[in-house]
Amino acid sequence: MLRYEPSRAAGIIGSKIFRYKRTTSTQDKAKEFARKGLPEGTVVIAETQSRGKGRLGRRWISPKGGIWLSVILRPEIAPAEAPKITILGSLAVARAIREITGLEVRLKWPNDVLVRAAPGAELKKVCGVLTEMVSGAGKVRYTVTGLGINVNNRIPLSLRDKAISLKEAVGKELPRDRLLLKVLEEFDNCYLGLKKKGINPILREYKDMSAVLSREVKVECADRIIKGKALDIDGSGALIIATQNGKRRIVAGDVTVLSELL
Repeated sequence: MLRYEPSRAAGIIGSKIFRYKRTTSTQDKAKEFARKGLPEGTVVIAETQSRGKGRLGRRWISPKGGIWLSVILRPEIAPAEAPKITILGSLAVARAIREITGLEVRLKWPNDVLVRAAPGAELKKVCGVLTEMVSGAGKVRYTVTGLGINVNNRIPLSLRDKAISLKEAVGKELPRDRLLLKVLEEFDNCYLGLKKKGINPILREYKDMSAVLSREVKVECADRIIKGKALDIDGSGALIIATQNGKRRIVAGDVTVLSELL
């Protein structure tokens, strides 16, 4: 079942909103809309997904109670700069969660939003961000960014050592619509900021919330494992690591933090 809503407010993201009770994946539906020419800012939301998508082809479990959405953008950037959009989405979610819950929020490069349920508690994943891109002639034609936020949904037992819901973190159910609108508002603010002032102001805020920088890390890339100290995130969204053999620039990979803040 599909319900279409007009613009939530003046702005880009949320100019068109499509809601489904159930779909295979908001990413797939949003990519279909993007191919058909729907404008940037179009949002696809589902109550549940039967084949939710995570990074590297992983399945994203998407039961009722969470926020599962995808956003179409048509940024004027080179394909190598597409990780910037993941940074925008991650920061938007972090801002929204922090404002509505008051929780400590951290960002784990490249695409995880973490929260600490109580002082001294372990940081756990509450949101994953997935950006997929179609490009041509040296420029991005469109991106589709998926946001999967654990709000009031139950976390499977097998994932509870690493993941948490906001309901569990704050001890009560949260108003999903309020959080959803705040996420869209902050994503819009970030995207407009990118257009007007570039990535640097956004990147400074992102780095201030980093759970990775200044720590010893292990990064599992497609063809190797790299260990070293995370030094920086550059203007294209790549992670800079100091290894025994010099600095390495990493565009994509799974990060494990090996040490506390140094």
